[in-house]
Amino acid sequence: MSGRPYLMRVMGFGLRRPKNPVPGLDFAGTVVEVGSAATKFSPGDEVLGIAKGSFAEYAAAREDKVAPKPANLTFEQAAVVPVSAMTALQGLTDVGRVQAGQRVLVIGASGGVGSYAVQLAEAFGAHVTGVAQHGEARPHPVPWW
Repeated sequence: MSGRPYLMRVMGFGLRRPKNPVPGLDFAGTVVEVGSAATKFSPGDEVLGIAKGSFAEYAAAREDKVAPKPANLTFEQAAVVPVSAMTALQGLTDVGRVQAGQRVLVIGASGGVGSYAVQLAEAFGAHVTGVAQHGEARPHPVPWW
């Protein structure tokens, strides 16, 4: 958000200002309008998903990046699911290939991705051990460059 480290600006995130002026990726909300090719959703549907610039009142998302919002979740709860849950799911299935009966260690089990990883690994039938930092988190110092 602040443009640090400055090397990130040079690497293509925007030299003078961010290339994407509205941050955000996860969202949850109600469909207001759909494109002519849309078939899965209609105005009024409650959804969650991924859309660039979602820290806004309105966000445009591709239909394949949107899913129905579970009725038992509030919009606030649903808005934190997409990126963290998908990251955990991909890590467990695509990379870890977790199967029932395996032992899984989740480092950072109290974080966004870790909390989903614990639940998903358990749902897959794995024996899960989770660890997390105890006490107050201390931010790493920002490099001078």
